[in-house]
Amino acid sequence: MPRRKLIFALIAAVLGFATAVSLGNWQTRRSDAKLASQARAEAAERAATLNLEPSRQAIEIAAASLPRKVRVSGVFDPAGTIYLDNRSLGGVAGYYVITPLVMGEEVPAVLVDRGWKARSAGERVEVAAVPLPAGRISIEGLAVARPSALFELGAAPKLQVPGIWQNLDYDAYERATKRSVARFVVRQTGALNRSDAVDALRREWPQPTAGVEKHRGYAFQWYALAALIAVLAAYFSWQAWRAR
Repeated sequence: MPRRKLIFALIAAVLGFATAVSLGNWQTRRSDAKLASQARAEAAERAATLNLEPSRQAIEIAAASLPRKVRVSGVFDPAGTIYLDNRSLGGVAGYYVITPLVMGEEVPAVLVDRGWKARSAGERVEVAAVPLPAGRISIEGLAVARPSALFELGAAPKLQVPGIWQNLDYDAYERATKRSVARFVVRQTGALNRSDAVDALRREWPQPTAGVEKHRGYAFQWYALAALIAVLAAYFSWQAWRAR
C-alpha cells in the first residue's frame, strides 16, 4: 500500500476508533445517570414524608431537595388542568393529567400529576375531563423536578389551559394561567381523605432505570466496533510494513 494511502487509512481508523469509544462512553453515562436517578428516588421513598406547609419558604425547601416524598393539602383547580399527551403505559397510548393544587392565595400552586389515562379512539384534538374530588384534599406523592419529557420536532403548538401539551414548561404554564407555580410536580400516590376511585387514573410511574439495558447494549456495540477498528488497523499496518 502506498505510504500516503496508509497514512490516510490510519487517520480514518483513529477517527473511527475515537468516535466509537466516545459514543460508547455516552451510552454508559446515560446508563449510569439513570441508575443514580433510581437510587435517589428509592432513597426519597424511604425517607420521612415532608409535610408541605402553605408558604413560599416550604416550597423552596422542597424544590431544593428533589426528589422528595411530600404531603400537600389544598383545593384542586380544574381550570388549570393540562394533559401531557403521547405517554404510553403497557403499550397503550394515553396521557398524564396534571392539575394545580391551590394551598393559599399568596402561595404558588403545586402541580399534581394525578395519574395516567388511556386515550379513547374518538379523542383526537381534545380529551374528556377527568373527575376531580371536591373540597380540600390532602395528597401524598413524590415531588420531582418535572414529568418525563418527550422530544419535540418543529415549532411548539399554541399552549392553552386547559389543553393538551407535549411537555410541561413552567414559564409557559405561568404565562397561560397568570398563576405562579412551584418548580416541581408531585406524582400522586394517594389521597388521604378521598377515594382514588373518583378519577379512575392509573398511578404507575415510570422508573428511571427504564432503558438501562438498552444503553448498555448500545455501549457494548460501540466498544466492540472500536476494538474491531483497532484490530483491523493494526493488522493492515503490519501487512503494509511487511510488504515494504
